[in-house]
Amino acid sequence: MLSGLANVAAAMLTESVYPGWYRVLVAVGYGLLLPALAVLQVRHATVRQSGATLGTIAGMATITVGISASASGALVPAALIVRAVWWWTIGKIWAETAALPRVLGLATMALAAATIAAALASAPFAMDVDLVWVGERLLLGLWTLALSVVLWRLR
Repeated sequence: MLSGLANVAAAMLTESVYPGWYRVLVAVGYGLLLPALAVLQVRHATVRQSGATLGTIAGMATITVGISASASGALVPAALIVRAVWWWTIGKIWAETAALPRVLGLATMALAAATIAAALASAPFAMDVDLVWVGERLLLGLWTLALSVVLWRLR
């Protein structure tokens, strides 16, 4: 829950307004995804070992590249591709196995497709990567909040 709130707050605050607070929110938002990755890895391993491995690796890459992209806009397309791989992998597991609700899996896969489209369109169409990144960070925060609600109800 705190990860989602921090990501939403960081997306709304932006680095130019309060750089110190922004950096703290980025650290909290991405750093607190780690416990969620641990919980998801255990759930995924019971239904699909290969997906659990890829989901955990892509989730870790999402965290590290996401923190880096928050400091350097040049890394935004890479961060989006890595996040899309993570979302597609875990969304597919949920949609196919019901390890988590199938509807959340389908929504996560849709977010993955939109994230890939944003990453691929950002350079050729001269999209403002900062604007794309803010929108994607907001989506990550909202998605994390939805995930926390689902995990809370399943405990």
